[in-house]
Amino acid sequence: MIELKNISISFGDNCVLNELTSEFNTSEIHGVVGLNGAGKTTLFNAIAKVIEPDSGQILFNENNIKRSDTEFLETENYFYSNITGSEYLKIFSASNKDFSLNAFRELFKIPLDELIETYSNGMKKKLALMAVLKQDKPIYIFDEPFNGLDLETNKVLEIVIKKLKEKGKTVFISSHILEPLIDICDNIHLLSGGIIKASYKELNYSELKRGLFDELIISADKILRNSI
Repeated sequence: MIELKNISISFGDNCVLNELTSEFNTSEIHGVVGLNGAGKTTLFNAIAKVIEPDSGQILFNENNIKRSDTEFLETENYFYSNITGSEYLKIFSASNKDFSLNAFRELFKIPLDELIETYSNGMKKKLALMAVLKQDKPIYIFDEPFNGLDLETNKVLEIVIKKLKEKGKTVFISSHILEPLIDICDNIHLLSGGIIKASYKELNYSELKRGLFDELIISADKILRNSI
């Protein structure tokens, strides 16, 4: 069990997470959705121990969660200049004994011997994903992983995430595209107003769509009422 207890995080006067409390079953795939600025990345940074909450506690199996418990694929990844894809991957230890570089080279069609500066944004995303998958961690966090990927790679990524669950891993994933989450997630959590406003299982995903867009529709209607 992963437990978030009264997590609050502010940046200046902007309260992003407001005493957020929630529980997540392990060995499941958890989608997190919300409008832009809802705090999805901030939540993931807190779980991954990239930032510390202003207050509250995050527990993994009743112990304080550690950075070594998680592997985090960020929305934007940093790459050193003047190195090849192969050199970048060598930076990361291969603690995942099942990781096959050749298999992913074939799947992702990445020219690992070329400089990363020559890569497209989609290639860079796939390279960063390979580095994440080299690590054997109980918790994997993917922040907007589908951004910049073609349709074929999106489908491969869905299969990869399902395989992680089969290995007993816990996966958190956010996306601006709802459909991939509906296809692969055991639960989807709606982040709004600094808290997990609601959680949905597969049978309730139609309610999720209404809950996600109700606030947007009301807000847009007010703004545009006398503007069009």
